[in-house]
Amino acid sequence: MSLPVPDPTAGPSVIGDFLLAVGPETAAWARTVPGLAPLTGPDDPVQAFGRGAVQHGVTEDGTHWLALADLIEGNLPAGAAALGPGAPPQRGWRGRFVNLAWSPARRRVVALTDHFSTLSLYVLARENLLLCATDLRVLAASPWCRREIDLVSIYHYLNFAQIPAPRTVFRDIRRLEPGTRLGWEPGAPVAEDRYYLPEYPEDLAGGDELAGELRERIVATVQAYQPAGADGANLWGCFLSGGTDSSSIVSILSQKLGRGQVKSFSIGFAEEGFDELGFARIAADACGADPTFARVSREDAQASIDRVIESHEQPFGNASAIPTLACTDLARRHDMRLLLAGDGGDEIFGGNARYAKDKVMEGWYAMPAPLKSLGKKLGGAAGASGVFFLNRVENFFERASLPNPDRFYTDDSFASDHYDDLLRPEFRAAVGRDASLDFMRSVYRLGQTGGPLHRIMRLDLLMAIAQNDLRKVHGAAKASGVSVRFPYLDPALIAYVHRLPERQKVRGLDKRHLFKKAMAGILPEQILRKKKQGFGLPISVWLRTDRAFETAVRDALFDEHARARGYFDLGVVERLFGEHQRGGWDHADSLWRLYVLERWLRRYVDA
Repeated sequence: MSLPVPDPTAGPSVIGDFLLAVGPETAAWARTVPGLAPLTGPDDPVQAFGRGAVQHGVTEDGTHWLALADLIEGNLPAGAAALGPGAPPQRGWRGRFVNLAWSPARRRVVALTDHFSTLSLYVLARENLLLCATDLRVLAASPWCRREIDLVSIYHYLNFAQIPAPRTVFRDIRRLEPGTRLGWEPGAPVAEDRYYLPEYPEDLAGGDELAGELRERIVATVQAYQPAGADGANLWGCFLSGGTDSSSIVSILSQKLGRGQVKSFSIGFAEEGFDELGFARIAADACGADPTFARVSREDAQASIDRVIESHEQPFGNASAIPTLACTDLARRHDMRLLLAGDGGDEIFGGNARYAKDKVMEGWYAMPAPLKSLGKKLGGAAGASGVFFLNRVENFFERASLPNPDRFYTDDSFASDHYDDLLRPEFRAAVGRDASLDFMRSVYRLGQTGGPLHRIMRLDLLMAIAQNDLRKVHGAAKASGVSVRFPYLDPALIAYVHRLPERQKVRGLDKRHLFKKAMAGILPEQILRKKKQGFGLPISVWLRTDRAFETAVRDALFDEHARARGYFDLGVVERLFGEHQRGGWDHADSLWRLYVLERWLRRYVDA
């Protein structure tokens, strides 16, 4: 495959790719990969190749290292040297990194990604062969990858809109999990250990007086992530959706630097209920940012689908990847090289609407069994009507009767819900109905601390953030030639916030309780009080009202390629279209996942 060469960047960057190859004949193959330049000698037992912002070197003790990194704190070469057998990763690293270190004499390789794997590392390992790359498609093109599709991964994708590590779309390739270290040497099995996991000691006593300390820590963290000196001059800006997280970052930096000194970039839509540019303007006006606004039309979205598919190494079904790409493109057209993003704020401060809803459902779950049984019967009767609102009533009672994480999973259970009718018998023979639920349960069991709310917040950090949102933002940014920083995923800030009790995050239906008090005077009241909306693409509207858009989706899902693939019963897909267009249920996300999957497979497997 051919790798695009990124635009030249200035300042901190993680825009690039690398490949590490160990084993017979791997060097000869690696030198044929277009776009990758050799970083080691032709006779070295471990071969490294890179492009873009890849860093590499040799420490005083002879340890070789290779990395993509944008560190706020920590010394990369020293950190690589510390990656010897049994040594813990260097403490205090803050920022983004994927780091490999190796001993040429032993051919022992150690790999490390940052706390949330904001940068991916893919691995293909055999007894005497190792390939590591930041782009899965490089390894998939190697002669050692059999390119067999992993149907469990496809099932995960249909449920989660992405393929969570350690699996990938190809059975021979794995992706390193968040906060994980990998060790390999010839003749030994691959060893992995998780060096970082969010914990919730909840040991900070106090009430709303803690808001002042939280404010100081948030402000200090955001300011630490601002590019400094010549590297930062006129080359950086911020995402600004109009939500509390991006608005707080823009406001904090504007208060520090002065009016007109912080550039912000915002994307909206013409469709009512999806556009937040009004709130982005409120935030920008209040703090004196220098804003740039743009809207994405249905035609813009459809024209960018190919680029979105190419910007992700695997099928990625989160439709907000399109406006995210539009935003990074907008910033790049204004000469930005780095953006600050608010991802992670909801998941550490307690801002997701489903956290408050889950508290209500947790209360219902604790009710006596006869009352819950009656509720399910009433919900079932309501759902039989086919009316959208009454379907929601049925959904509430059904979900509230489940424990977590099963209850949380019902937000991500499209393929499970349609297991018997959508999936063809050959697919079901390879994948059990509960495969994705069991994966979520395994993630939910991680960690030693945390009450009911904190356990689902940790689940969101490890799934929704590390496996979905960060994949989306990095994919878009890389395609545009822009790097991104995530202040609210700073491990030191997270460690402090996780010491706060649950009631400081969600109190009744009041979300972000302490955060909103901490941001008083930084964020305008309209932003603090606004209802969370999200950054979704209006595909639900387009599938009902735009014939050209509906036709494009149908053409991909019902042509001879999709039929020959044989994964799905296309009669069920047709039924989903009908239910969506009649308004009985919103199947837009599910249909979009099927559409993107077909387009990705056609681009990277069939071709």
